[in-house]
Amino acid sequence: MQYTTEQQTIIHHGGGHARIIAVAGSGKTQTLTAYVQKRLSDGANPRRLLVLMYNKSAQVDFERRLGIALQGNTTPDIRTFHSLGYRICQTLVRQGDMPAFNKNLMADADIESATWRILRHLADESIADDVLTRKKKWVEPAVAYFELVKSSLDSPELVFERIGLPAVCQFFIEAFYRFEDWRKEQGCLTFSDLIYEPVQRFRKDPALAEQFSGHMAEIIVDEFQDINPAQHFLLETLAGDVAQVMVVGDPDQTIYEFRGSKPTLLTQHFEQIFRDCQDYQLSHTFRFGDGLSLLANQVIAGNYPDPSKRTQCISHEAASATDVQLLPAKDSAQGVLNSIVQWSEQYPLSDIAVINRLWANSARLELLLLANNIPFRLDNHQTVLERHELRPFRVLLQLASGQAGDWNLKTRRIAWQSLLTQPYLKIKKSIVDELIQTLAHAPTRWGQALRNAVPEPLSAYQSEALFERARWIDKAERGQGDTYNLIQGWIQATDYMSALRDNAFSAAAVEDQVATVKAFAMFVRQQQWPLASASAQLAELMARKTPNDQDALLITSIHKSKGREWPCVIIPEFNHRFYPYQPDSDMTIPASVTSERRLLYVAMTRAKQSLILVTPLAEQVSDHSPLMPIDYVSGLSPFLSWLQQPDSPAVLPAGMHQASVEHYAVVKSLGPVSWRATTSTTELLNRTVRHPSLGLGQIVQEDTQRVVIQFVRDTRQRSFDRAIVLPILDILPG
Repeated sequence: MQYTTEQQTIIHHGGGHARIIAVAGSGKTQTLTAYVQKRLSDGANPRRLLVLMYNKSAQVDFERRLGIALQGNTTPDIRTFHSLGYRICQTLVRQGDMPAFNKNLMADADIESATWRILRHLADESIADDVLTRKKKWVEPAVAYFELVKSSLDSPELVFERIGLPAVCQFFIEAFYRFEDWRKEQGCLTFSDLIYEPVQRFRKDPALAEQFSGHMAEIIVDEFQDINPAQHFLLETLAGDVAQVMVVGDPDQTIYEFRGSKPTLLTQHFEQIFRDCQDYQLSHTFRFGDGLSLLANQVIAGNYPDPSKRTQCISHEAASATDVQLLPAKDSAQGVLNSIVQWSEQYPLSDIAVINRLWANSARLELLLLANNIPFRLDNHQTVLERHELRPFRVLLQLASGQAGDWNLKTRRIAWQSLLTQPYLKIKKSIVDELIQTLAHAPTRWGQALRNAVPEPLSAYQSEALFERARWIDKAERGQGDTYNLIQGWIQATDYMSALRDNAFSAAAVEDQVATVKAFAMFVRQQQWPLASASAQLAELMARKTPNDQDALLITSIHKSKGREWPCVIIPEFNHRFYPYQPDSDMTIPASVTSERRLLYVAMTRAKQSLILVTPLAEQVSDHSPLMPIDYVSGLSPFLSWLQQPDSPAVLPAGMHQASVEHYAVVKSLGPVSWRATTSTTELLNRTVRHPSLGLGQIVQEDTQRVVIQFVRDTRQRSFDRAIVLPILDILPG
């Protein structure tokens, strides 16, 4: 095996603490495998060497690689942080230092349900109704807050002050303590507790911590940028004053900040705790070519006021070229479909990964793929047509086809459950449950049955809501007309979208559910199915499950794509709505633009041969993502030509991130970079502009790097990075 100079230096690390900054696709796993193999061949005791990986798949992959390299010799202990935590918890229980616990960890649904129950109990009168009727608004930030408390070393009070939730959420602090009391009474652990429980005990009892300290001579930690302060403390405890610690990570790929991860644990805190550490770099990627490396460097550079503070990604000479394409499309899903069809004419579908910022981005694409009989798989547990929010529409279409007459009592009860609870009626649950039991005995004429069964004590508003549903059930039973009219009628009559927003547990869930319903309605409209046959058409689409052995593309999310790679990566909805993404909720813990850049960086760097970003049309300037000014991409082609013909220097657009480009040129032994201005500084001075969020303003100052705008709404002057702000401004005539 041939190793680069950087890799060889790490493999022959002579001892002591070490920190490795490894860019995407740099062969870090291969390098770590060779390092561990050499340590063992030099006589290191495998029983005193611990390797910690971030997740199970990485652990399995490393075990496989190391097993092959060692050819049957004893391997060291290779674990995830959480499996190690689980083992420590078991030991603490055996010693009597921790109560016994249920081996089955709490599911997310159980955590959310318990949290909502506690919040309803604690909420004061001013917000009690809001907590009751708007679950997602309250449960999502509360659960996120609980998670952050358990990932940190600070008190619940300090964590609350730090994360910036509004004062009305102050009762989350008490809710955390109540949740913990309830959880311990039940003998339950969450996934986070596998680290939180031993760390809390070690901090309170140094003598107990000492029992677990210093047993290892060496600890290696992969994906170190993703650990949180609690995990870092556990590492410190295990290492003690004995173990040498080697960590590997990339601060630009820190994408689990919502779980408490901090890039500064890698870039700053590690060397403060593990002093005299040796720094190494794996700066060359073998995954993708120079164009993508340079683009990724420009995107992530916005997180660094001082470009010299980061390890820039450089394509190795062995890396193949990667085509980077901005694909303008009025309909993002249709643009993705066109790209998939074009790719599949020459290559397998399994080469393709469609990587979404949210699962909401995938609904319409899934429907288009089903309609065009293109095989796909999901890193999500349900296909679009199986999702809960589409259940009432499936029932309505089944009524239209006359299927209900053959249903048994149980099936009719389930169908009525969908029709009367999706969306939720503002009627007592006991009344709705009794109504469902009554209606399930009527095999036909469902609309009439509902009208006859409306209870007397209901308010006029509640009765009208039931009669309105009965009217649309009648329309369905007649089985005449256009399918879209029925679907859209139900959406409007029940105010379905508002109900989804009010009743989902999280802002992300709202995005997913609303997008799914909208995509389904649009799809039905385009298919123009007659109402009587729509159910059969839908059933046929739902039956199109892709066999495991069939060539198929993958639809996934950025978080699930981490650590993986594909020849072709397509990023849909690459616009200002999702890049950067900010949930439409004043209760959501805000995501920083730096975090959003890291997510985009991770998504982009999964590609090997082709990266396709589906953008708004060129004239939709205000819809374009501010994370990637157009010059970042337009300058790639002349730069690559210059790279191929160094004696013919290129003149590059000044809107590129100049420090990143100049660094890349130096590494590739090119000459000085020549820049050309893309927009004259005299063209924009005093021009009236419209910013997508700040509104109307006037450019009062500009130079090659900055633009200063005086805004009308708040009368303030704001300074912007020229390359970032110009693509999102509407420059008005005159």
